Amino acid sequence: MLYRAPGAGELRSRFHREADMNPFAKTAAGLFLVIGPQSSQPLEAERICSAMVQKLFEDQTRALDSRAWQNAAQMVPNQVETATTSRTLNRTMDVAELPSAFASICANAADGNEAGVGLAKAIRSYLSKHGEPTAFNCLVLDQSDSAESRLSLTCLAVVEVGSADSLAITSILRSASLNLSNKQTQSTIAQVFGRFSSPSDSPYYLRLFSSRRSHSQRRSDILQ
Repeated sequence: MLYRAPGAGELRSRFHREADMNPFAKTAAGLFLVIGPQSSQPLEAERICSAMVQKLFEDQTRALDSRAWQNAAQMVPNQVETATTSRTLNRTMDVAELPSAFASICANAADGNEAGVGLAKAIRSYLSKHGEPTAFNCLVLDQSDSAESRLSLTCLAVVEVGSADSLAITSILRSASLNLSNKQTQSTIAQVFGRFSSPSDSPYYLRLFSSRRSHSQRRSDILQ
């Protein structure tokens, strides 16, 4: 069994910390985000998200390590259409512009179509509450389609390049999907993640309501 259900009082971390090992990296942050329709029961995406939070929280010293996030994402069973890409973007910008840049990259990786604008706004609003992170992990699970859950993990980090306003953003993007219409996949997901519930109101978690064509936030305060 890859995951165990969390007990009461666990998962208190905000997945946000001051990073003092590098004076340039002011903060490191992480965000879990589930997109899907309203439901009286937790969606499969919510259960998977909760399990991944618990997995990462088992070793608090590595809760914001991008490799730990990638390993946790790879452990989700029955993934198809998996792809991992790495790249470096060189940009001239002020550090204060990083939240917007991070949000745009994460939103485009998760959904480059009509949902991207709203998704970017939600991520940017979250980041703005934690200063100016220069390392950021963002996991998006999109179950807008009842027959599929799409997983998108973006791990970002920033390094200085030359002048003070020249920055390089390194990114590792992992995408995959789960075919929820497949009976074997349904059975496996239920067996592994069935005991988990939604991360609920955890400050490192956002839930966006959606249909196939529109996305709206559950928590209006993130936009204020």
